Amino acid sequence: MKKTPATSFFSKPPIQEAFIPGHGGNILRYGYKSGIIDFSANINPIGLSKKAVKILKDLGRLKYFTENYPEILPESFIKALSDYHGVDKKYIFPGAGASDLIFNIVDILNPNNIIIVEPSFSEYERAAVRRAGKSKIIHINTYFSENFELKGKSLPKLLENIEKLDKNDLIFIASPSNPAGAVTSADTVAEILKRIKTKNAFLILDESFMDFCEEFSSKSFIGSGGKFDNLIIIRSMTKFFAMPGQRLGYIFANNKIITKFAGSLPPWKVSSLAAEIASASLKDKDYILKSLNLLYEFKKSLNEKLKKLKNFEIIPGAANFFLIKIKNCGFNAEDLRNYLLKSGIIIRYCGDYRGLDGKYFRIAVKKKSDNDYLIRKLKDFEAETE
Repeated sequence: MKKTPATSFFSKPPIQEAFIPGHGGNILRYGYKSGIIDFSANINPIGLSKKAVKILKDLGRLKYFTENYPEILPESFIKALSDYHGVDKKYIFPGAGASDLIFNIVDILNPNNIIIVEPSFSEYERAAVRRAGKSKIIHINTYFSENFELKGKSLPKLLENIEKLDKNDLIFIASPSNPAGAVTSADTVAEILKRIKTKNAFLILDESFMDFCEEFSSKSFIGSGGKFDNLIIIRSMTKFFAMPGQRLGYIFANNKIITKFAGSLPPWKVSSLAAEIASASLKDKDYILKSLNLLYEFKKSLNEKLKKLKNFEIIPGAANFFLIKIKNCGFNAEDLRNYLLKSGIIIRYCGDYRGLDGKYFRIAVKKKSDNDYLIRKLKDFEAETE
């Protein structure tokens, strides 16, 4: 029996593809009760901490937060971060999400040259492009053959381009990276910091997904953040603590950089509600341990099932998501995205990342029932496209 060509049964999703360029997690466009399962956003599937939920159910407290100004700087949140990470609070500065802080960094440091290790979060480039005519962007590609880690072929290119940097120039590295989940080794970070010191340039190390990594404390540079004049570490409450709607992130850096941020940015950057539920979440040790244990099991199980599918190649990564490459066959990741959307599943098409093409997509690790549903639909897709 003649098979139907792979592309013949694909139709556009019910809502035309007006996705925000470069991002997943655009689920609100489908409606509050849509039932869509969002594998495109890498959020802790356990959801909010119970202590955070308790605050949201307290109508009197919500009314109080809404009717009064937040703190100019949320001291209670900074203290909670200090306790959680074991770092002096003078090295911490909060902002309205990691993306907001990325733009703040570029605006405040005013670089002439920006190096970005790719593929990576698109907001690094957007923050640089906004300064069109001034900031020159240098893209350093990592490679599929090396699991998109900064080593082998890519590291020498980065080190060579450091020679082009000058005062206040920047290097953006995400560790774990997005969308590959690659962690940059401590030795590599140390070598980069050593080389840019003579240039008076800065390394911006985005660790937004580090909380998901096994033994993340040994891989993070947070404990060293205040010891370097040229290191800024970005972290986020969005991912592990499941509060993307509150827009809350923070940086670690030495006191000189933190003082510069405090003097350059407007007050009231963080809402009272965001600070309150974030502080409660950071103190919820049971929630943190439960999340780590369950996510480990969810990821391990999903990985084992993905590897049994014949048309997909899994890129090993340390975070709570998988970058996947479609093997040589008659369809691409856009075909797959459209097919899965008809079953109420959103994945992250990755053909718009630098260094990737239309064969790549990313999925988050979710709860077992959701992961199993995705696997069933991937199997259906393989069967229909044979």
